Amino acid sequence: MPRLFLILLTLLTVMPASWGAEARGGRGVPPPAAPAPAFTVQTGEIAGAKYTAVVPRDWNRRILLLAHGLRDPESPLVADLDPEALAYRTLVSEGWIVAKTSYRRNGIIIADALLDLSALRARIVSLHGEPQRVLVEGDSMGGLLATLIAEREPDETDSPRQYDGVIAVDPALGLRENDSAIGLSRRPAIPLVFVANQSELNASQAYATTASPSSAERQPLFLRIARDGHVNVNQRERLAALRALNLWLDSGRAALPRPPRGEFSVNITIEAERQPTQVAMHADGRGFDARVLQVTTRYGNVYVNVQPDDFIAAGIRSMHWFQVKVGNRTFRTRYGSYFDSVATGEWVAFGSADGFTWIGRNNGNAAQTAALKVGDTVTFRANDAER
Repeated sequence: MPRLFLILLTLLTVMPASWGAEARGGRGVPPPAAPAPAFTVQTGEIAGAKYTAVVPRDWNRRILLLAHGLRDPESPLVADLDPEALAYRTLVSEGWIVAKTSYRRNGIIIADALLDLSALRARIVSLHGEPQRVLVEGDSMGGLLATLIAEREPDETDSPRQYDGVIAVDPALGLRENDSAIGLSRRPAIPLVFVANQSELNASQAYATTASPSSAERQPLFLRIARDGHVNVNQRERLAALRALNLWLDSGRAALPRPPRGEFSVNITIEAERQPTQVAMHADGRGFDARVLQVTTRYGNVYVNVQPDDFIAAGIRSMHWFQVKVGNRTFRTRYGSYFDSVATGEWVAFGSADGFTWIGRNNGNAAQTAALKVGDTVTFRANDAER
């Protein structure tokens, strides 16, 4: 097991779900007053961009800004920050402000999105004062934004900076805005951490191996997730990456061990913990009923409360075909590892980083095809005759 992985696991402190101590009271003694909230959620709008900021009661002068990925131009603008997500809940409990902007519009937005992130930082400063550290974590298109921020910050340590370090998760480094390629200098001036799924390694690895920062201290760190998918990264892995970036800033690049011999990246995969099954197993043991937890707006992918052990219990094997039933309709589906496990238009089911399952169509809209919404029931049935 890589040494960095052990260090990050040691640093990975998971806070309890409750933010305050439970009120205790005895018979005939009134319970104490409810504790003050440990954080507040602030919302607003800046130049058409909506924002959400989770602000702790005792701020430690540190900020994490979240840069989301590409969204359908027709979708509503949403700064969808979940304060209960483990990585961000943990940081807030330690005193960080965590904030997110919707950007001023959806679609491919680079230049204006950078302005929106800067404006959000300025708004937090105007409300709460100057920070001591500001990080950016970006997914996909947001990962490209994070990379551009790393390149465009002043290189001199005595120059004013907006940001101190960034994390780029499966960054879309080849994205084009208005048919123009985004110019990357490959010269990061602040710490840059890449996090990439194993099916998304090429862009991050190409950048990291050809980067020419002004010093070895600014050589990007490349963290790998041994799981297929795009931005298929769970909250514990995100927290591990944030811990690594903060360790870099606190103790220098040399504090982070090198990858194993013959490898370029460090594996920080942290598999989701198994939970008691949430599906209703059929009497014959050959299938089960599951519930829809989420439907993605842009692609119509469907997130269901099915875990790997549920597939095993029903005799549904990896890379084999089975049946997904919705009402009186049946869809031939493959239990694969990602969308490319099937041909265009076909159905696929694969595990998510957080332990449950996505079902969707390769270049198709599963939710629309099956008229699925959150809370609906989906039936999974084994079909060994069809492979």
